[in-house]
Amino acid sequence: MATFDLRVQAHAKINLYLDIIGKRPDGYHEIETIFHSIGLHDEIYLRKRTDRQITVHCEHPHVPCDPRNLAYRAAKLLLDDKPDLSGVEIMILKRIPVAAGLGGGSADAAAVLCGVNALFDLGLTQRDLMQLGVQLGADVPFCILGGAALGRGIGEILTPLPPMEETWILLANPGFAISTAWVYQQINLSLTVPKKNVTILARCLRNGEFINIARHLYNGLEVPALSKYPAVAKIKAKLNKYPSSCGVLMSGSGATVFALMQNQVQAHRAALNFENDFVFCSATPMSSVGVRIS
Repeated sequence: MATFDLRVQAHAKINLYLDIIGKRPDGYHEIETIFHSIGLHDEIYLRKRTDRQITVHCEHPHVPCDPRNLAYRAAKLLLDDKPDLSGVEIMILKRIPVAAGLGGGSADAAAVLCGVNALFDLGLTQRDLMQLGVQLGADVPFCILGGAALGRGIGEILTPLPPMEETWILLANPGFAISTAWVYQQINLSLTVPKKNVTILARCLRNGEFINIARHLYNGLEVPALSKYPAVAKIKAKLNKYPSSCGVLMSGSGATVFALMQNQVQAHRAALNFENDFVFCSATPMSSVGVRIS
């Protein structure tokens, strides 16, 4: 690998809770969610260029290396109005499954915002970067903040919560994407459906009540997603039946399903047990950070 100036870890996220509570005039949905960063991460490598161009390199076949890429747009957002600065070369090593409900694109954008800020010594605070990040995507501010947080608005109004640093999870993905737009379109806000309480789950996190956290997992997007995609429903059923699985939920708009595990050993055993059953299966710890620069 060529020499780069900076390496940044871009951590994936899961949603321990996700409820759609309304729709705004601009088409965005109002949500209540609890985000949590996880250990699974992409690696972003940054290097100053000798010209003003922004370039993106990634070998993943479903990741564009042009202005459609959120990482490209993140660099452009910071550098466009600074003609005295050079451009930047971005290389993305993908480990987070694409379009999987794990915030991979948002994580990469968050990492580039933080990395370019450090590389060019721009002096922006975390709060500054989070305010810029929402222009790129609703999950980007949390990916910059990292750890655990209650999210409201479109997910950008964040209240930090204590992270579950000692907890391990199992991730399972069927190998196909679910359209986020399609899933949200299936939500009928006029229907009253039984749901769990985000306030209770937030309190359980603050008190470190692992078993109660597992009992109060909730995702309002699961019903339409699992109805249309039996493969995702089968993953959830298999993980629910696994003895050391404490709570199972689809993350975000899917198609990844996660299981809270009793401990690290059990998480790795589960990963070995299911490695031939799912296209993607990995044990990973929860993380207290969203972005790590080295």
